[in-house]
This record gives sequence, structure tokens and C-alpha cells, in this order.
Amino acid sequence: MFWADTIAIELKKRKLPLEWVDDMKTPSGKIHVGALRGVVVHDLVYKALRDSGVKATYTYIFDDHDPMDGLPVYLPKEYEKYLGLPLFKIPSPEKGYKSYAEYYAKDFEKVFNDIGCFPEISWASQMYLSGKMNGVIKECLDAATKIREIYEDIYKKEVSKTWYPFKICCPKCGKIATTDIDNWNGETVHVICRDLTWTKGCGFEGNLTPFSNKNHFAGKLPWKVEWAAKWKVIGVTVEGAGKDHMSKGGSHDLASLISEKVLAYPVPYPVFYEWFLIGGRKMSTSKGVGVTASEMTEILPPELLRFLMVKTKKEQQINFDPSGETIPSLFDAYQEAAEAYFTKSNSDLARIFELSQVNDIKKPPMVRFSQLAQWVQSPNMHEMIKKEKADEWIPYVKIWLERFAPDEVKFSVLDKSPDVKVKLTEGQIQFLKKILLELEHKWEPEELQQMLFDWAKENNISSKDGFSAIYLSLIGKSYGPKAGWLLLENSTVAKSRFKEIIDISE
Repeated sequence: MFWADTIAIELKKRKLPLEWVDDMKTPSGKIHVGALRGVVVHDLVYKALRDSGVKATYTYIFDDHDPMDGLPVYLPKEYEKYLGLPLFKIPSPEKGYKSYAEYYAKDFEKVFNDIGCFPEISWASQMYLSGKMNGVIKECLDAATKIREIYEDIYKKEVSKTWYPFKICCPKCGKIATTDIDNWNGETVHVICRDLTWTKGCGFEGNLTPFSNKNHFAGKLPWKVEWAAKWKVIGVTVEGAGKDHMSKGGSHDLASLISEKVLAYPVPYPVFYEWFLIGGRKMSTSKGVGVTASEMTEILPPELLRFLMVKTKKEQQINFDPSGETIPSLFDAYQEAAEAYFTKSNSDLARIFELSQVNDIKKPPMVRFSQLAQWVQSPNMHEMIKKEKADEWIPYVKIWLERFAPDEVKFSVLDKSPDVKVKLTEGQIQFLKKILLELEHKWEPEELQQMLFDWAKENNISSKDGFSAIYLSLIGKSYGPKAGWLLLENSTVAKSRFKEIIDISE
């Protein structure tokens, strides 16, 4: 049984009136593809709950109130002046967006919508500005001593008795990263705006309210505390994270203790998932490391990008290296899953295909990706591509060939005959002569491919030398795609080319 369906069966036993699935992300820059895994994992749980008859909702929070704590490599240096400010108060790099945060969040939202995930979007800044967070803010400040003890228990190091779980937005410089609170009297906090190693404070000192309203963003809870606070305010019942947060002694452990011991709210059902790596590297949004989610949609069609994450068990790492045969193999696996669904031959694989669909369930092209790669590089194959209804995959085949394919699969049939007469042996010339005669007959590609081996043997040359003669004559390389297909797809050119080479040699 598919893992999300197993979770849905388990959650159904709780008989809650509503299962609330939630996920979140800080839009601190271009959001990498790794963040998509969390979106898809939670989406799968949500859809499995709905399929099992459980009433459920799915929300996604953009933490647009976090401070900018680093300058992404792709931003101009002038953005350094915004370091320490809440992301929703920083101008967008492009016109048409309310803020820096909205610009990057909307780009990411489009990607996960494209792959079939449609959670209800919430903005953390609005949760504070609406006043919804004020109650839990007071609870956390009142319980500062207990929260310090939880930190000390988790991290095994002493926490200052003057540390409070809140960050004020400085009324003078607007920064939220530079402020320290050292007292709470039940109504206001005492704050000092100090320098950090990576951004300057302004020196402001005074007493301020920690409570926001529609006209004033006062500040925010530190995110590990805030994670638990959001569970309570929203009513979350299901939420997980990647292994960096879910490991023992990690962020989830701390948030869980605060949820139970400070906020008296049951910890949501945790859904652990492994990282998504690109070529073995973990990615970073703020540092610009890795492949962005939007870049991945250029490499793979939406259903294939979703399939990549659906087919991999959530506890297994995805290490996607687009070079070599990774992408063709992914397409082959998708076609195999489609066959399982439409022939009802493998229920687990069929379920994976079903959950990988972005819109209505439809059959994918049946021709293999590797075959399309040959056709794309061959003249006069447009009708065959259209006949196989494979047009939708062609842009991705071309990108793979341009950017990721190994040299041995790249070729183009030469416009004129290459100077190969000095490179070919007498046996190879006779081999081409045999092929020239046989191309007058009708062949199936597989049959012709096999006969090429026999004809090479008849002319006392190795199959390697025989195929090399074909490739050198047609594409100017000693290697290439399957020769049987290449010959039939370019039979007119092959006949003319072989005749020219044979005539020259004689």
C-alpha cells in the first residue's frame, strides 16, 4: 500500500472533525526544488485523507516576516541595506509585487500549482497583523522561564535569564534581527537595538508592546517557538518536515515540547521526509545553491517532476543528477507506471501513477524517451513524432540533448558526404555495399539491427567496425544511436551516401 494511504488509514481512526495539513517556507530568495518535496509530501497526505473519506484541508504558510539574514549571490549589492529587515518590508527585485517576499513566494507557488498542489496560501505577516498571534505571544512571554528550560534541556547549554522568546521590529531602523528583549512586565517588553556581525543596529532603547494590529507589525516569535504557536492558532493536526528539523534534538522536538508544556496543544501528526539533492548537494534558498523549483519545470514536464517525488518513499533521499541517463530512465519509469495503471497489473505502481497526475488522468506517449531523442536529431521524423502523439515531450527531449545528454547519443546526419574513404577498410566498404543492396527491401528496425551483425560477420569484420562504418558515413562519428533505426529513418540519405563512398573507393 502507498505510504500516504497507510497514514490516512491511521489518521482516520482518530475520528477528528477535520484533519488540518500544513506546511511552510521562508521566501528568502529563489526557492530551490528541495522545498517542493515538502509541498508534495503534505499534498499526498491531504489527498489520501480525502480519498479515504476524511474531511481535510491543506494550508501553506509563507513566512514573509522573517529577517533577511544574508544576501543571495544574484542580488545587487544595494540590497545589503535591507539586511535585518522583515522580508515583507523589503522592495521586490521586480515591479508588480508588493514585496521581496511576495516576488519569490509567487514564483514558487506557480511551480507547485503547476505540479498539482493547491494548498490555501497564508502569509505569516498577516497572521500577526490580524492579531491572531497576540494570545500565544502573551502565553510565550509569560512562560519565558519554562521556554528557557526547554531550550536548555534540548541543547544542553545555559540560556540567559534575561532572554525572552520574541523579536521586536525596531521602531527607529525597522530591523527585526538586531533587537534584544531583556524584560517583560506583562504589557510591554524592554528592547535594545544592537549591532550584529552582519548588520548594524541603531541603538534604540525603550519599552514597546509586542502585540501587532492591522496598522502595526510589532514583531515575531523565534521560529522554533513560533512553529508550535502556529499549530495552536491555525488548528494544525498534520505537519512534518525534512530530516534536518525532525532529527532527535532538532527543531521539531523543541516545538513539540513548547506545544505540549507551554501552549497545551497536542503535537500534530509528524510526517518525516528525506532531502532532495541535486548531484549529491543539499540546497540553500538564501545562498542560491542548487537548482530552483522553476528551473526544474524547464527540465521536466509537471507530471514527471511530481512523479519523481511520488515514486520515492518519503524516508528515502532523492538524489537527482540530470546528466547522463537519469532523465530518460525517469520517463521510462513513468511509462511503466502508466501501463500498470491502465492494465491494472500492479496496484502499488498504479497508485503512484494516479497520484502523479496533475490534472485529469491521461495516457502518456508510448514511444521511449531514447527513441524520441533519436527522432529529434533525424530529418523527416516529424510525422512519426506526431503519429506517436509525443509532441508534448519534445521540448524536454531537446533540452536534455542540449544540456545533459552524453556525447554518444548526440548526432546529426551530415549534409554532405564526409571524407571517410581513407578511414574505411575493404571489409567495411563491402559491408556498406551489402547494406545498400538490402535497403531496397522493407525492414523492421529490430530486424535490420540484428541483420547488421550477421552482415558484418559475412564480411569478416567485427560488429564494432561495421557499425563504425555506418556512423562515420552518416554522422561523422565512430559511434551513434541504434544503427537499424538510423538507417531506416534516413534511408534516402544512407543510399546516396553509401553509393558515393563505394564509387570513390572503387
